[in-house]
Amino acid sequence: MKVRLVLFDIDGTLVRTGGAGVWAFGETVHRLYGCPGATKAMRFHGRTDRSLVCQFLREQGIPVTETEIERFLSGYLGFLEERLGHQIGEVCPGVRELVRALKEHGDAPHLGVLTGNIPKGAQLKLQAHGLEDLLGFGVFGGSHESRNQLASNALMIANERFGPGFSGADIVIIGDTPADIECARAIGARSLAVATGGDPFEELLEHSPTWAVRSLEGLDPEHLLKLGCFEGGLTDWEALYHSGDTHWDKGEPAPGLVDFLSEYAALVGERVLIPGCGRGHDTVPWVHTGAEVLGLDLSARAVDQARQRYGQVGNPRFAVSDFLAAPGSLGRFDWVFEHTLWCAIPPCFREEYVAAVLAAVRPDGHYLAINYMQPSDPVGPPHAVTMAELHQRFAPHFELRRHWVPRSFPGREGRERMFLWRRRSG
Repeated sequence: MKVRLVLFDIDGTLVRTGGAGVWAFGETVHRLYGCPGATKAMRFHGRTDRSLVCQFLREQGIPVTETEIERFLSGYLGFLEERLGHQIGEVCPGVRELVRALKEHGDAPHLGVLTGNIPKGAQLKLQAHGLEDLLGFGVFGGSHESRNQLASNALMIANERFGPGFSGADIVIIGDTPADIECARAIGARSLAVATGGDPFEELLEHSPTWAVRSLEGLDPEHLLKLGCFEGGLTDWEALYHSGDTHWDKGEPAPGLVDFLSEYAALVGERVLIPGCGRGHDTVPWVHTGAEVLGLDLSARAVDQARQRYGQVGNPRFAVSDFLAAPGSLGRFDWVFEHTLWCAIPPCFREEYVAAVLAAVRPDGHYLAINYMQPSDPVGPPHAVTMAELHQRFAPHFELRRHWVPRSFPGREGRERMFLWRRRSG
């Protein structure tokens, strides 16, 4: 389904105001209410202006009335305009280029904003940076405390303006906080999380956006317009190994695995299965623990190269095998380990993958995975990987003991996350 409407958050997504909004809010509570410092403990990211005002009034024991809210916001706008007049702040990286590319696209979507700012506040911030033309479609945070309600309003307005049948799946919401991701999910919209605001990239990934980027700089508009779609097709791994097009192969074991196994010095006699082992680098740290290791791969070329390089290092064995084809045929293992294999599995085969892991791990055994957290790619691999799907797929059969961001190869920092699952005995 194509993207018909792209809605941008403002603060931390389109522009950074140098803290102008927070300053203006603080000046308002100081000058109008005589409460200096009352905002220091408040979190502003992802909030609507109305929710912030209501929080302050409640904490001060002031009746929350429309008259009082209007009084507060009127004062706030005056201080905001004063602060923005000092020409502080900047447009976030890649914003102008992306907006221009979307407008010029042959199948251009409608553009607008979904923001916690009240309308005049949004106008002041965007005018200060020449982005006010995005206000043609706007949903603002003056009427609701809940950002999810803003998303519902956006969907309603889209149906009125662009015709009935407009659904959440037609919309992409771009924002820099978990609240932006959640409001998109509330209406079935797609979300693009961008780490140019106050929340770290790794934290945004934990909230399972449709896609996540560190900034909008260099973003391909074609990719954005296919967000959340999957075009299908299987990867010819054998051809890639024969051509040498194996950019994912770093020639050594995964750093996160090496660190993890340093805590498990002796696994003598335990059986370890590594599906998607490629050239076998990840077998080595397991062998050093005393474990009995079997590496599998679809590519005969990869397995031959693994045998040549590691066949004499301890006891790893290698086999050409489709891990999904015959679950349980290799027996039960104490450990199944995979390094970014899940992201290589097309979404239509993931149920079979879970069944294969379940059949391979003995009761109370462990499934250790290094997952590449790329929420969405229309072609792949890597295919979409989100926290939400991993929990949905594995939690019925495995207990999640812990998960963490491991040490990774250069270029993958923050994208990888390790999961230690224990198979339920029942």
